[in-house]
Amino acid sequence: MAGRAALTRPAALGLALTFAAVIFAIPVARAPIWEPNDARYVLLAQDIVEHGHWLVPEVRGVHGEGLYKPQLYSWVLALVSLPFGRVTELTAALPSVAAALGAVAGVVAIACRLWNVRAGLLAGLILTTTPGYVVFAQRSLPDVMLTTWILWALYFWLRTRSDGSLRSLLGFYGCVGGAMLSKGPVGLTALAAALVGTWMTDGRSGLRSLRLGLGALLLGLMATVWVLPYLLAEPRTFVSDVVVGEYGAWFFRKHGLLYRAAHMPSVLLYFAPWTLYLAGAVVWWRRAAPDVGRRRVILWTMTLWGLVGLSGIYRDRYYLPVYPGLALLTAQFVAAASADAGRRTLRIGSAAFVVLALAGAALMALSVTPSGDGAVYWPDRVWERGLIAVLLTLGAVQVRRLARREAFVGVAVSVALVLGAIEVVEGVTAPQRRARDYDVRALAAIATAHVSPDGLVIGYPDLSLEWDVYLRRPVREIGSTDGVVRLLGEPPRGIVIMSAPRWAEVAGRADPSWRVLAARRIGDREMVVVGCDGCPQGALEPAKN
Repeated sequence: MAGRAALTRPAALGLALTFAAVIFAIPVARAPIWEPNDARYVLLAQDIVEHGHWLVPEVRGVHGEGLYKPQLYSWVLALVSLPFGRVTELTAALPSVAAALGAVAGVVAIACRLWNVRAGLLAGLILTTTPGYVVFAQRSLPDVMLTTWILWALYFWLRTRSDGSLRSLLGFYGCVGGAMLSKGPVGLTALAAALVGTWMTDGRSGLRSLRLGLGALLLGLMATVWVLPYLLAEPRTFVSDVVVGEYGAWFFRKHGLLYRAAHMPSVLLYFAPWTLYLAGAVVWWRRAAPDVGRRRVILWTMTLWGLVGLSGIYRDRYYLPVYPGLALLTAQFVAAASADAGRRTLRIGSAAFVVLALAGAALMALSVTPSGDGAVYWPDRVWERGLIAVLLTLGAVQVRRLARREAFVGVAVSVALVLGAIEVVEGVTAPQRRARDYDVRALAAIATAHVSPDGLVIGYPDLSLEWDVYLRRPVREIGSTDGVVRLLGEPPRGIVIMSAPRWAEVAGRADPSWRVLAARRIGDREMVVVGCDGCPQGALEPAKN
């Protein structure tokens, strides 16, 4: 890299953000909202936009659906959507995209502060091309926002350790509070990470510099914005179902330590292929000169990893706050070890990448498609597989060439560029597969054509929340066969949505006017819209269960 010496912090930040913006932006608004959890936040924000329920937003007219998470993410989503008058697929993605870019900026800022500009640029490139991170960068979920707040809390904590200023300390507690208001008590893991990191590097006396009394006051004041409206609106539900049932269960579910520990290594799988270099970093740390900044990042990251791993519930996105720390540590290793005895471990990591890339290229030649939700992320067209195979092969050749010259910063940049190019390809094609396999939009359009805006849509026995996003009609569920049979026994005045097998079970007992208006495969189920053409529209009254 001939111009490496001229690279400045603003230039590194600009390069990393431009690279990330291209990758994160391509899939935006090109796929339907197809997950119930994503849909819940869209609907909460939609309720704010339409009805002004800023403090206690509702889903399907129920207070309780809004109680389980703080309001900050819903507020941001609603504010972005206000100019459009509704939450769209575009506005649903923008908060997460902005937060994802904020995290990229955060790792660049931290690495530049602790080490050098090269490490900063590499950290941004690594985080952007981490599969477990980029897959959530456009999802309408608060987890990326949570991750960004936690990462910037790390930045301000590191500043506090060096300058001891009140400004840095307030920045730290402000970010911890932002994390808490994004997703609840899990945001306080940032405070736990700071306590562990301070204790292990500065001893018990160092804890005084965190001014925990001031922090408790600030966090308590911020929490009232979240907790007080919910307590006033639904005190019993909030305490029993949310505080005890939801947050208490986070650590005290029935699953034992073996279950909890078993899913922790999945982080390394979703950090691949950078895991190959991270493994070399662990070996190199044992011989490298002590580095206080690196030690603090390790302690912070391991604390987050351990606390999330103790959860009695496993979701891939729960580990998002761990990836920035891993990106920082990997970047520092590549940038620093290139100039010392760590070159051998870098050569081994690069050789492993070459093998993995060539194996991936060979896999693209096989007609193998995974089942379940993972299929939407898997390339399934000949040209797509061929292009990815070519990219992996070219990447393997380039990495081998640069590794032989011991140009390991160039190796890391090459790996990032190959992964980024593949993410661009998937950013174009994966939304098309989601639209094909989860075609909620098309069925919802047919359904809404047969129900007036104030009419009621019935789901039997349930209807996932992503339907509400596109139906924009009141939705009710009938859980029993008897209830839906009574409803179908009368001439239709609206529509019912159910799976094709369930319609086959009840069709023989339905009024002859009922018929299938449309059918589509949604995920692994064939769904049907049942009603009639030209029937009166209106408020369909659901039969009691």
